[in-house]
Amino acid sequence: MAYYLIAGASGYVGSRLAERLLSAGHRVRGLVRNPDTPTVERLASRGMSVWTGDLTRPDTLAGVADGVSYVYNLTSCLVIQNGSVRRTFVDGNQHLIAACSRARTVKAYVFTSNVAPYGDAGDSLVSEDHPVAPAHALGTVMVEAEQTILRAAREHRFPAMILRCASIYGPGRDPVDAVEHGVATIYGDGRNYVSHIHINDLLNILVAVPSEGQPGAIYNVGDDMPLRQIELYAEVRQRLGMVPPRTYSPEAALAAGLDPAIVGMLTASARLDNSRLKHDLQVDLRYPSLRAWLDERLPAETAIAIGA
Repeated sequence: MAYYLIAGASGYVGSRLAERLLSAGHRVRGLVRNPDTPTVERLASRGMSVWTGDLTRPDTLAGVADGVSYVYNLTSCLVIQNGSVRRTFVDGNQHLIAACSRARTVKAYVFTSNVAPYGDAGDSLVSEDHPVAPAHALGTVMVEAEQTILRAAREHRFPAMILRCASIYGPGRDPVDAVEHGVATIYGDGRNYVSHIHINDLLNILVAVPSEGQPGAIYNVGDDMPLRQIELYAEVRQRLGMVPPRTYSPEAALAAGLDPAIVGMLTASARLDNSRLKHDLQVDLRYPSLRAWLDERLPAETAIAIGA
């Protein structure tokens, strides 16, 4: 069995990946900033070794990768103003890569980026070779973080791969619940494409990529059928028996104090092409479209009953 390090093991994706690997009999070391949470305590009770540290503080990472074969950097951060995003993604990757290099046992390093580097690509089907054109601060930082990783792969043959992940959904991040509870808001005309990936499909990809992915590669991680935002919300609301969705201007969101990076992400269009991922990893998606999830959550007979 292999030995894995998960940075961000207490998060939505990291905790589920840890559970998947532990269930398969692998050894898992979880890097977390706060060990005293129910999630971390549950994983520790299942056999995960807990390492308390912070990617922005290299002194807390000494020895973190020793003996480890595969490393996932699944950390996330959306606070733009105080510079924490850059410290987390750019400095954090530099510090973790340095720790991995010192360990001399790491065979693969996987970083989960997002679609922000593409900016607003309109209706184009976007492959990994599409030029990056970040439209806001988060995208600019993600491009810099990716370049840091790719430079290590190119100049030092560091076995790193980057996953540009679409919007992740599933239990605990249910778009149906978001619409039903009124927290799903459309800024702009809603005709922007939003790519999605179900958490179970993402976990299968994360398990496969260290051995099947190509070092130095970038992979788009999204399903087969990106949807326009307004079409998705309209369908969910129809199945719930609700009136069609309203749209709000981005200017109104900014005036209300919403972070420009968040507004930029909510209004940008990124219609991901996942051909490279499916070719290299040979994965079959359980949810090739978010509509497959909707059919499970709100089958036709249920939707009719709600709308009656």
